Amino acid sequence: MRHQAILTIPLTVTRQARQPLHEQIASQVGTAVEHGLLAHRTQLPSTRTLATLLGVSRGVATAAYELLFTRGYLESQPGSGTYVAGRPTARPEPGRPGRTGAGATGRRPRNLPDRAAATRPPAPTDRPAVIDLRPGQVDIEACPLPAWRAAWRRASFNRPPAQPLPPLGLPELRRAVAEHLAASRGVPLAGRDVVITGGTAHGLRLVLDALGLHGRQVAIEEPVPPALHRAAAGDAERPAALPVDVEGARLDAVGPNCRAVVVSADAQVPLGHVLSAERRRAAVAWAASSGGHVVEIACDPVFRPAVSQLPRLYGTAGARSILVGGFCELLTPALNLGYALVPRELTASVGRQFGEYAAAPPYLTQLALASLLRDGVIVRLMHRLGRRYAARRRIVESALAPLRRIRLGAPHAVNTEVLYLPERSDAQQVADRVRQHGVRVSTLSPYHFSGRVTPPALVLGFGHLPDPDLHRSMSRLVGALSELK
Repeated sequence: MRHQAILTIPLTVTRQARQPLHEQIASQVGTAVEHGLLAHRTQLPSTRTLATLLGVSRGVATAAYELLFTRGYLESQPGSGTYVAGRPTARPEPGRPGRTGAGATGRRPRNLPDRAAATRPPAPTDRPAVIDLRPGQVDIEACPLPAWRAAWRRASFNRPPAQPLPPLGLPELRRAVAEHLAASRGVPLAGRDVVITGGTAHGLRLVLDALGLHGRQVAIEEPVPPALHRAAAGDAERPAALPVDVEGARLDAVGPNCRAVVVSADAQVPLGHVLSAERRRAAVAWAASSGGHVVEIACDPVFRPAVSQLPRLYGTAGARSILVGGFCELLTPALNLGYALVPRELTASVGRQFGEYAAAPPYLTQLALASLLRDGVIVRLMHRLGRRYAARRRIVESALAPLRRIRLGAPHAVNTEVLYLPERSDAQQVADRVRQHGVRVSTLSPYHFSGRVTPPALVLGFGHLPDPDLHRSMSRLVGALSELK
């Protein structure tokens, strides 16, 4: 049975007023819409219900609604009801098809305030709408919506648990993640446990807390996403910085007091460099000689065939290796859901960290993701995103090719490009200039934390944009950068 919409604003009618009753009602409803008291898509009561509430005839209520239809405040959905259409941007043409009654003649009703200012289209501006090219965004259009809905629907059929969730995550999700990692990354599972976390950065902090490490006891690549270097620091001093070159993180820069090295072996962010085979062996040798841990940040959005021939970093260091990743870059950051694959002797310690201060991801979210993993939806999405990101990278590289003074610095990154500017350029000033051309970008500075001089560079994220928007943003970006001297 359909629910009956209610009236959420006070309406009054005065029979002694010179303004007709239906105009009084329409005026008050229109004012409520313009002031945001009736939001877009709010359902209004039927004319019969409205007439009963206000003590007027149904004809008066119908005439009021017809007046609001002609002014663009309301819209009708057959079989569903009458809804607020939002603040009108232009007055509808007189005699709107399918509408009759008061106001259909196009005459201005008597004693009604002039609404021309409220209904006039906004004045055009010379500044274009801003397109967001900042990294860290996902291609939400690639999400398989039918499978997504089915997974959440199945999850909702489960009776809510009577007890708190297991601190390490629901067993069905932990099992699904383990099977996914074994199939997609070829990682060893013997003697290891999957722990469900609130995302990659959250998982990294959990692991380091379980190891009792913080600050300079942790070395992490630089540049690196801000959330990761903050997680590596915790509440202590900033972590040690590992310089990065075309072979990945430089393990020779690990300090003597370091007890954990955090690296992205398969796709360093934002530069996209892959840790070479020689440096993977160096990381394993460092763990064996120092007794420290190698924490690998997983590259989860797409498959990377180029790294399949390299020795897997995770597992090669035995019980000294830990893998941390997440599904936010694949599905949506709103999920706040990730994983850590840890040696079994560390599992209880990670669980205690959850019990002390961390909240497990929501029950339905864990069930839905388990379903998506079991059904192969995640694997198919990874393949699809790989193709889409590669095609969009070609658009970016082709558009930027004419800029001879700009050097591209992340040819192997998954969904990111770095634009190195001419020496002595002020990257923030360039980013501000680009913003004036209608494109929002990041600089490389937030990815640096050690205090070293940051090269002048812009960082773009491009995979989330549909092709027309990406072409448009590249045209604006090239126009702005062509002005560099």
